[in-house]
Amino acid sequence: MRKFIEKSIIILFCLFNTYKVNPTIDLVFYFLISLIISVALDLFPKRLARLFFYLSFLGLLIYDPLFVYYIPLILYNLYLDFKAYSLLALPLIFLDFSLINLINSVISLYLTMMTEKFEVLLRENKAVRDELKEDTIYLRKYNEQLKIDREKNIHIAILTERNRIARELHDSIGHSISSSILQVEALKVVADDNIKESLNLLQNTLRNGMDDIRKSIHNLYNESLDLKSRIEDLCHEISNIDIKLIYKMDDNLPYDLKFDILSVVKEAITNCVKHSNATELRITLLSQPKFHSIVIIDNGSRIDSTGNLSDKGIGLLSMKEIASKYKGFVNYGFDNGFKIHMTLMKG
Repeated sequence: MRKFIEKSIIILFCLFNTYKVNPTIDLVFYFLISLIISVALDLFPKRLARLFFYLSFLGLLIYDPLFVYYIPLILYNLYLDFKAYSLLALPLIFLDFSLINLINSVISLYLTMMTEKFEVLLRENKAVRDELKEDTIYLRKYNEQLKIDREKNIHIAILTERNRIARELHDSIGHSISSSILQVEALKVVADDNIKESLNLLQNTLRNGMDDIRKSIHNLYNESLDLKSRIEDLCHEISNIDIKLIYKMDDNLPYDLKFDILSVVKEAITNCVKHSNATELRITLLSQPKFHSIVIIDNGSRIDSTGNLSDKGIGLLSMKEIASKYKGFVNYGFDNGFKIHMTLMKG
């Protein structure tokens, strides 16, 4: 838009100067020819193509000296292409010298210099704006990651506190109530019939309280183990293997099941690190309507003879015991890498 306005001003001066020199001349012809050349200089991106139009205007200038009054229009583009060398074309105005034409040429050069400075500032401004935008996007992602990490740390702290409370309930209050129930049972042996009914009521109350504590401890233990986070921590500890985790398990898994699944995954990762030459490991944990599925596969082409692949291997025996515990099964073998497939039935 800036170039369009500036060129329009220069064209008006050129037309005025031409009309002043020869009022009877057909201004439309000169105007259209000069305008076509000027627009072509803006449209063609390659300097070699623009050089053709500069030479064309020079030929027109030799053919008809009246085109000398449109030199300011050509100087505008000439300076953008050749900078100070464009001043070498300035003496051409002396083919038919006019003070107004000289002033118009100087104004044209001044405008194109200002336009060039403006474009430089505009490019710098865009570069700074892009950098600021990149920094803003980076800071937004960084803040989002900080928020995720903070929430994760809070979640871990809550789970740790729940685990501590569960242990204290089990170790202190649970043992105390169990001891009280046994003491009441002993008192019932030597007590009179008149107070046995009261002792029975007290014993039932203690037992109900013990059942409530067991349920609370069970629930706290279930919530205290974040299976996905623990597996992700295991994966992050391994730096020389690219581990991909696909986790789609139920949220309300029992504590014992979470612990057993974690044991299976930990054993598989350990075996892969110690005995395989794999560079990639994929762990898939899925909950189906009737069972839980665990698939662990690497891209290794071999496994060391020390790897526990036989039926008597401790790692494999442990996996079979876990599968049997949940009325499931486990299969393993090589299939474009070593693969373990375990199915645990839901109760």
